[in-house]
Amino acid sequence: MAINPNWPIIEDGWGPYWTATATAPWDRYVELTPGTRQRTGITRGRQYELDQVRSGELSTTVANTNGSLDPLNSSGPYYGHIAPYQPWRKRAMWPPSINILSQVMATGGDLGGYAVGANLYGADVFSQTDPAFAPVIAASGTAWQGANVLQVSVPSGTGSPVPICYTLQPAALPGQTYTMQMRIRNVTASTSQQVQPFITWWGLNGGTFSPSTGSTVTLTGSPTASWTQITVTGTCPANAAGFYLGVQTAASAAATVSVQIDGWQLEKGSTASTWTAPGVWYPMFQGYMERLPSSWSFNGTYGTVNPTAVDAFALLSQKQLSDPLTQEINSHSPQFLFKLDDPQGSIGASDATGNNPQAKIAVSKYGAGSLVFGTQITAANTATGIYTGSSGSVVTIANPNPGTNIISGATYLKLTSAGITGPANPAQWIRMLAFRYTGPAITSGAYLWSCMDGQRSGGTPSGSKIFLYLDTSGLPNIWVQGPAGAGSAYTFGGATNCVDGNWHLLIFGYNQTTQQVLASQDGALAAFYGSVPTTYTPTGLISDSLGGFVDATNGGGTILNFQGDISFAAEFPDWNGIAGGGGVGIINLYNAWKNSFTGESSDARYARILKYAGWTAATSIQTGLTASMGPAAFGGQDAVSALQAVVDTENGSHYVDRAGAVTFKARSDRYNSLAPMYVFGENAAGGEYPYEDIQLDYDPTRLANQVTVTQQSTSGKFVAQDSASISQYFPRTLTRTVNSSSAAECQDAADYLLSRYRQPAVRVASIKFHPSADPALWPVLLGLELGTRVRVMRRPPAPAATIQIECFVEAIQWDMDDKAEAFCTLQCSPVDLTPYAIFSAWHTTLKTTVSSGVSSITINNSQDNTNPLASQLAAGTQIVLGQNSANQETVTISAVGATSTGWTSAVLTLTAPTTKAHTAGDLINEVLPAGVTDPTTWDAASAFDATAFAY
Repeated sequence: MAINPNWPIIEDGWGPYWTATATAPWDRYVELTPGTRQRTGITRGRQYELDQVRSGELSTTVANTNGSLDPLNSSGPYYGHIAPYQPWRKRAMWPPSINILSQVMATGGDLGGYAVGANLYGADVFSQTDPAFAPVIAASGTAWQGANVLQVSVPSGTGSPVPICYTLQPAALPGQTYTMQMRIRNVTASTSQQVQPFITWWGLNGGTFSPSTGSTVTLTGSPTASWTQITVTGTCPANAAGFYLGVQTAASAAATVSVQIDGWQLEKGSTASTWTAPGVWYPMFQGYMERLPSSWSFNGTYGTVNPTAVDAFALLSQKQLSDPLTQEINSHSPQFLFKLDDPQGSIGASDATGNNPQAKIAVSKYGAGSLVFGTQITAANTATGIYTGSSGSVVTIANPNPGTNIISGATYLKLTSAGITGPANPAQWIRMLAFRYTGPAITSGAYLWSCMDGQRSGGTPSGSKIFLYLDTSGLPNIWVQGPAGAGSAYTFGGATNCVDGNWHLLIFGYNQTTQQVLASQDGALAAFYGSVPTTYTPTGLISDSLGGFVDATNGGGTILNFQGDISFAAEFPDWNGIAGGGGVGIINLYNAWKNSFTGESSDARYARILKYAGWTAATSIQTGLTASMGPAAFGGQDAVSALQAVVDTENGSHYVDRAGAVTFKARSDRYNSLAPMYVFGENAAGGEYPYEDIQLDYDPTRLANQVTVTQQSTSGKFVAQDSASISQYFPRTLTRTVNSSSAAECQDAADYLLSRYRQPAVRVASIKFHPSADPALWPVLLGLELGTRVRVMRRPPAPAATIQIECFVEAIQWDMDDKAEAFCTLQCSPVDLTPYAIFSAWHTTLKTTVSSGVSSITINNSQDNTNPLASQLAAGTQIVLGQNSANQETVTISAVGATSTGWTSAVLTLTAPTTKAHTAGDLINEVLPAGVTDPTTWDAASAFDATAFAY
């Protein structure tokens, strides 16, 4: 394999093994690099820092002379396996190497950024013998090279052939011959194990072709065993969809052995070359092939395809979100969901999952009551008694004699008509119902839900049953009973008197395996009853009725009627997802229903939206500084718009990174980026990286001197304006809607935006680099990510002064062609024009230990030892000695000793003796407000464009 030392190893990988997917797989790719023609372009990012990030896009041209990439070519190797949104990746290795494995694989963990002891499952290195499913990095004084090795366990009794250590990472090039080599040894004394190297080719349907295997070797165990080189060569079949390679057992393991691996190499060619440490594989783009147009030129003799790939945001933009409650319910894969928001006049309720037909309105054998659709959500207490997780309508039931044991007519929803006859799995189920009771005090019971079998004895149902009802105290109860008549009632955890005209949420269920009944009202977690006999399992149910007690054993008689509103009736098979993990699923369902997750942080909201959108691939989510967001009002939005709204509130940023991970950055990411990672300019000797062209723009389009921030939950307006800027540039408006529950944060947002945009700023509209002409640029540009802080230097001819621009990278564009030319163009926005800092209370430490009863103390210098301490602390100031220690006490200063510039200690005289002893080094600071314990993060008057000090 010939290496051009000035050009990275490029891999263009396509995943025909995968279906259209919302994952970003690491492996099982087909390499198309040799077929790429003309230009390949990649664009990622946004034009301005206030703009929405656009979906990243890759476009290229691939030779298709044999029609192998034509989806209609029935004789093609990928026929039936070419589809939109299959994964596509482009990556580059620098410096180039014949060894195309990753550094951590090839070097036994010496390179690659993993620590000793790290499990390499996440690095796409696996084991089918080791209980941890992957090798670990182990330190070794006798490594074949370096100081580390990969170590894998092969337990006694392991069969053959079983992969000991392998990877699926490289993309497979059809028709290419590969050679793999590795050094291997057994370090377990008095054992031996036969092994052999292998290369196995993945088929398009998940099967494998016959593997290529090397010679079997016997590894004799010893802590000081020598290294054995193993080698295998194989040629990739024309219709392979990927490959995996490594070492496997060649005989069953007679004893447990520890195998070590080092010097691993995979290269293109039929012979093993001298081992070489590979360069770094830099991801350039990870996304999904959206379009694959084809064309034929030269009188139809030369075919090409022009793939266009997009990143995760393109997929997420197609996902329409429902209200938070519906989304949270759907995340648990409900068996059914009757939201009961059907329009007025409906004759039944629709199942929002589509799993079941409509549940019809039914009438008791004793006559009708009332059941109507289309009621608006209301409550006795309209401030706290309603729920806001959904804004739809609800069902109102007004049956006669509610809460009494008087036999009465009734109207109810017959779930049986939808094919629902009790839980789908009677041995494990969870149901949910929201309701409000509006009837009189309950004298016998008010039934919300009833299921039963056909057994009857003594004039009442006697077999299996599930009843959900309010008792005479207004408390919700669940009755679970088996076919032999064994059962019991369970009061709900967190139960309150629900005869209050307000809405409540009940989550209840049964698990035969764990012998538990779950009964939770309004998110309560003290809701589990254990040791429930398995004879309580309600099998053989034939009837399921919502909105009352309906006796299936006497032809549909009704009693113990309900009066009020109901909504969101659901059943889940997901016991672990709701009841497990400390009941986090219960809490999430309740919070989604009650207040649409009001109060969660911006990073939690961002992660929640990704979850609801079905994103299961890689993410990188920073902790946001917006600690309390308003209601999650993303119903009807696409997922990207919903994510962008969170970013706008946080005033952070988000993007899909080079490796395909959806990335969320808090506003602190740029606040705390105080120094450039790279400097671009003409002074190479000074460590600057050269560029070819630059375009600067003194851009007025982002001027804003009248800023209005709208708080989404209240529609409140928060305004900031600058009269000097208005006078100079005329009124320039900027509006933003943020979903913070804090009014102070909304005002801060307006103040910040005004500070940021009231004056024009020079932007780097374009800065172009030419790495193919200057290879030193390759590692810089390949490693560059959106949001990186950089410095741009521009030195015009004398006598003009040097131009220096501090900025953040907002967009990255790559242009590469088949003539070994490559350009990278960046667009950058300026950093904040006004410096900022974290203000703090005055603080220092005690210089010498003192006992109790002293009237003066000696302190070390505070952060400002230029100005006299007396100008920072006045007589009468209260300070805390021993902040956060057991001897913390507050004292008052009567006098401050004289100090001069550069002072290192000072004496403070107190108005009264200390009451506790204090140790040298104890923290001393101004008195902090309640709830604040760190003086370095507090200042009572800190604000944008303001300065405040303790003196």
